[in-house]
Amino acid sequence: MGFDLQCSRFVFAAKQAGVDFSDTLTLGRQNIHISERAYRTEAKRFGLPLDEGALSRAFSGFPYVDGMLTELGAKAPLSMDASDYEGASYLADLNKPVSTEFTGKFSAIIDAGTIEHIFNFPQAVLNVAAMLKVGGHLISVNGANNFTGHGFYQFSPELFYRVFAPENGFVVESMVLSECNDDAEWYEVADPAEVRQRVTLINNARTYLMMRARKTENVEMFRKTPQQSDYEDQNWVQPEKAGDMSYLRRPLKQRLAEQFLPRSGRTVMRRLSQATRRHFASPHLVRSRMHFDD
Repeated sequence: MGFDLQCSRFVFAAKQAGVDFSDTLTLGRQNIHISERAYRTEAKRFGLPLDEGALSRAFSGFPYVDGMLTELGAKAPLSMDASDYEGASYLADLNKPVSTEFTGKFSAIIDAGTIEHIFNFPQAVLNVAAMLKVGGHLISVNGANNFTGHGFYQFSPELFYRVFAPENGFVVESMVLSECNDDAEWYEVADPAEVRQRVTLINNARTYLMMRARKTENVEMFRKTPQQSDYEDQNWVQPEKAGDMSYLRRPLKQRLAEQFLPRSGRTVMRRLSQATRRHFASPHLVRSRMHFDD
């Protein structure tokens, strides 16, 4: 995927939050997908250096992000890929366990749209956890809604909250949903296990799930298989009454439309409804204090 504007913002926000980028690894060799003008704007927003020469340093590795990562504090940005077609620092198939030479090597690992292309997701997570130092961070930007066909997977907040959980030696410090367009708002995502309700989003635009998780300790991950929180603790699930037929009592306008409108008319009404829906109206998706008006 590379560092587009939303991904760059999330990485810069991690720097602002105190993430140590001194020993940084990117999964895949990542490309720059923002302009120098956009970089200048975001550097100012997030308090990155803008002294004379900052832009030339940040774009010195173009088309790759090495220079940008150096500006964030990376001593020697490294990359890992399954093939050498972009000149990655290390060749490794994350579907399989990585060499022990990488154990505890990195203070930050950036996954800007790579894990979604790896079939063996649990092993890829184990590799990331093994390669991170205790106190190090995983920064992940992957597809959520409307990325069907892009990779193997589209991810849900529930999955990442359950995988990067304290029992697996991690804590999620930030999780954000954002549509991919440059002026999209960020929405902070609550943990379903804490709010005791599924946190869902139905929209019609490509959407990123962006997460920052800190490794807190070295533990054996997945000693207990992660379970979706409402199946793990069914006390917060309200069972349906036996024989409940309330779903059949649809609104009168919907029943009239289904009975009297032709298919083309129903299609138009459905599209109008989708276009005007407040996609982020869920009470557990809260608009972030971070705004991108300029």
